[in-house]
Amino acid sequence: MKEGNQQALRMLIEKYKHHIFKVTFSVAKDVQEAEDLTQETFLKIIDALPSYQSQGFKTWISRIAHNTAIDSFRKKKRRQEDLTSFDEPILHIQQEQSAENEMLSRNQKIRVQDAIHSMPANYRDVVYDYYIREKSYAEIAKKLDMAEKTVEMRLYRARKWMKQYWKEDDFS
Repeated sequence: MKEGNQQALRMLIEKYKHHIFKVTFSVAKDVQEAEDLTQETFLKIIDALPSYQSQGFKTWISRIAHNTAIDSFRKKKRRQEDLTSFDEPILHIQQEQSAENEMLSRNQKIRVQDAIHSMPANYRDVVYDYYIREKSYAEIAKKLDMAEKTVEMRLYRARKWMKQYWKEDDFS
């Protein structure tokens, strides 16, 4: 099987697909997502086969499936945090506003930008690019010459920093 025998690979998938689905479904709680995670798990298993140590194959693939599902759950949770980290009225300016509301919004945006500039330097660029310029992790990583995981971690730490040091009243 490690030599890439296609028939053995098909047999492996056929034998364990229901088991892997059950493991991923136990975390995902959604049929479609569990199916996607099952496919992703098999890709990871195929990639990891050369490092398999011949100790409890079903346990080994179950652990890969469970970790894949947990990683997916965490990513979804982080995306939800990203969407709720800033109040929408601060960053979203409606097109049809009165002159007074437009001026207040502009002042609010300036206060947000000033607050971002007061952040520690290692968070500032990442936060500005992600929330103000709406760039993706990949675009930010390329621009700042760092790994996407580093961008993700800096945003996570920046949100923790903002929760600790910023008050909602600062932006009203």
